Amino acid sequence: METPKISNYWPGKLSGRQDLLVGLGLGIVLAVGGMVVLSNFSIQHSVAPTQTTTPVLSVKVQTLGTSTTVESSDFVGSLEAQQKVTLQPQIQGRIEAILVSNGQRVQKGVPIASLSLDHTQANVASSIAATNAAQAALKTAQAQLQQAEAQRTRAAANVQLQRTQFNRTQQLVTQGALATQQLDIARNNLQTAIADLQAANKQVAASNAAIRQAQANVYQAQANTAAAQVNLNLKRVVAPITGIVSEFPVKVGDYVNTGQTITTITQNDALDLNLSVPSNRLQQLRKGLPVQLLDPTTQQLLGTGAINYISPTVNSNQQSILSKARFLNSQGRLRDGQYVQARVIWNQQPGILIPTVAISRIGGQSFVFVTENTTVNGKQQLIVHQRLVRLGDIQGTNYQVLDGLKVGETIVTSGILKLREGTPIQPQS
Repeated sequence: METPKISNYWPGKLSGRQDLLVGLGLGIVLAVGGMVVLSNFSIQHSVAPTQTTTPVLSVKVQTLGTSTTVESSDFVGSLEAQQKVTLQPQIQGRIEAILVSNGQRVQKGVPIASLSLDHTQANVASSIAATNAAQAALKTAQAQLQQAEAQRTRAAANVQLQRTQFNRTQQLVTQGALATQQLDIARNNLQTAIADLQAANKQVAASNAAIRQAQANVYQAQANTAAAQVNLNLKRVVAPITGIVSEFPVKVGDYVNTGQTITTITQNDALDLNLSVPSNRLQQLRKGLPVQLLDPTTQQLLGTGAINYISPTVNSNQQSILSKARFLNSQGRLRDGQYVQARVIWNQQPGILIPTVAISRIGGQSFVFVTENTTVNGKQQLIVHQRLVRLGDIQGTNYQVLDGLKVGETIVTSGILKLREGTPIQPQS
């Protein structure tokens, strides 16, 4: 249909009514035309394509490798010194001297303190003198025995001689060569010699008895000296073990009774850790399990040991099992009675560990950003994808990964709050 030309409708060629209608119609058409043009312009502006560029973020990344994952439990335990003794005097007296200072390390046998000697020293001297006298008497008795034995030897020889003379004289008298009187003389000489021998034997026996008595006297004197010396030694309190001396609750001049505590000595070279392990761990509990001591504040490793004792009974009130682990203390960082955090290592196996700073929490779930190499505008670009992971126990500053990641994948370890799904990144060198 042909569109009418506007020139055919000038107002001069129409009636007044027609002029008015044509004018109004033209105005409406022009207004509507204007609206169409404006509307088309608006639509074209709203759908025009825009060019936006997402900034590339510089972050730290980490490629996952195989690590050792640990199943462990933390406990609070107390340390107990392997040896600890309380020093107490075995005899009463007044403290004359304290020979060591608080906190000093002493060797076994070193004097710690001494009590006043009073009459004990005199008793020792008297006993030593008595012992010396008894030993001198023993030597005299031994000399007398030697003389008696020599006399007996001479008497025995004389008896032999007189018996020979008697036999010869008896033979000559029988032959008539000598008078009978000579036989009587020979018999008398023999009997005298036998009597002398018997007397010498008695003297030897008496000397032996004197020696036995002298020996008994020596033994008694030595025993008295030893007893006096023991009393003297009891006046000196010595260290029965090597260790650290605690403070002294007494001072010089104090009078102490038998059994009163003077101080204690603690040997901290090795300590036993007392642990109460829940009975539900009984199947895993065994000797040789590794145990770590940790500082409760800094989590610093204080020492490593192993379970060396497991109680045969269960504490019925706590339903726990007393276990012990021994720790060497060569650096002296541990103390008797100290409470420490102990970590029992139940199991160790290969696994994946990721830093705690790489984890974001959303709705109670854990996520990490995994990198992917992709093509953007014809160029290679690293971007990130947010991935759900399932975590295990924490190990220091790392978490164990139970599911969601594989060895060889790369995750972001910094700036994760600025990342979104698909964000391009640039690894920091």
